[in-house]
Amino acid sequence: MKYYLCTLSALLLVSLSVSAQKVGIQPSILEFHVVPGVTESQVIRISNMSEAKVSFQAYLADWLRDSTGAHHYYKPDTLSRSCASWVAIDKNFIEVEPGKTEELVVRLQAPLDTKLFKQMKWAMLFLQSAEEQDSADRKNKQFNTKIKELLRVGVHIYQTPPAVTQMSAKAVTLKPVDGEKNAYDLYMVNTGETMLQCKAHLEVTNVATGAAFKLDKIEFPVFPDGKRTVRLVIPDTVPKGKYSALAILDIGEDASLEAIERTIEVK
Repeated sequence: MKYYLCTLSALLLVSLSVSAQKVGIQPSILEFHVVPGVTESQVIRISNMSEAKVSFQAYLADWLRDSTGAHHYYKPDTLSRSCASWVAIDKNFIEVEPGKTEELVVRLQAPLDTKLFKQMKWAMLFLQSAEEQDSADRKNKQFNTKIKELLRVGVHIYQTPPAVTQMSAKAVTLKPVDGEKNAYDLYMVNTGETMLQCKAHLEVTNVATGAAFKLDKIEFPVFPDGKRTVRLVIPDTVPKGKYSALAILDIGEDASLEAIERTIEVK
């Protein structure tokens, strides 16, 4: 069951304090490549650069990116590609004094079943700051609620078995966006075994003059079996006219480019 939705890895839940907390959490991604029966440990470092002690609760979740790139979160061990049940942390509550750094050890304990190592798996580890309790102003006989700034940071956990290496993708369609001038949606699918770090862009050539324009690249990740729609917008610097447009999808140096061509009208 999905229990919350968020589009950012770090989400500011409440911001009513006078000064923001100064906290660093590194790294933001933990990449594992374990084989059956092996345990690997990695360390997350939480640095407190503020003048007050900070406290965090740690918990796991499942997650997916939808076709727009938004993150959807679920209870741990809900999704078929979850590795949340393989993950253990050495503590669920962390306190960090001012000017100090604390470490959180994350262990990925691989089961013995080799059938579970035919595909990539992933999870999310959240670190969420604790709330400050309400206090009463007895002198004025009124309750004065003090709300601490709550920070929730998601650390991505990826488990890719060493034998899972095949990279492939398919550029499916390139369609104009209804109601938006000179905008086109490129729809693609990750048909491979690994998460892809993709780049997409448009190259347009004026049919009458031969003038060519190569537009900026958009970068985005896509999970295995994932689908993604990327909006490619032709800037106003491209003169009006009829063009041959080539949408190019690049998934890395070791893979072939995917492309879709169509004739368009720049307005």
